[in-house]
Amino acid sequence: MSCSGDSDDDSSCKRKVAYVYSPEYIQTCDSLSKVPNRASMVHSLIEAYGLLKHMSVVKPQVATIEDMAKFHTDSYLEHLHKISQDGDNDDPQSGDYGLGYDCPVVEGIYDYAAAVGGATLTAAQCLMDQKCEVSVNWAGGWHHAKK
Repeated sequence: MSCSGDSDDDSSCKRKVAYVYSPEYIQTCDSLSKVPNRASMVHSLIEAYGLLKHMSVVKPQVATIEDMAKFHTDSYLEHLHKISQDGDNDDPQSGDYGLGYDCPVVEGIYDYAAAVGGATLTAAQCLMDQKCEVSVNWAGGWHHAKK
């Protein structure tokens, strides 16, 4: 049987889903000026459609510098930390790291990156621990995310 929605009895298609969420995480994600309150709007839709009752809510961890260093160079992380202090969007080195128009530099960008990265790692850990079959971090990556 496929899970295409053709059947009235889709009980064989139900999967255990983990949703990475906390109010603090959403607040951090909402701070991004390029897409203000996007995370809250997405979460509100999830609530409005009654989807929370079909998922396990998992509180995200914040990525440590060691966690992020597994995926990023030390120079990138140092730069991100430096520009995060004052939201310096004019630092010429930012362009070398893909920061700018599409990924604006804002005050607190380092904390934002640690929150989103940690939430994604939390989602991955749920899958690795077989706590779920599907793990969702709706505020993570957006169009930059990869499978």
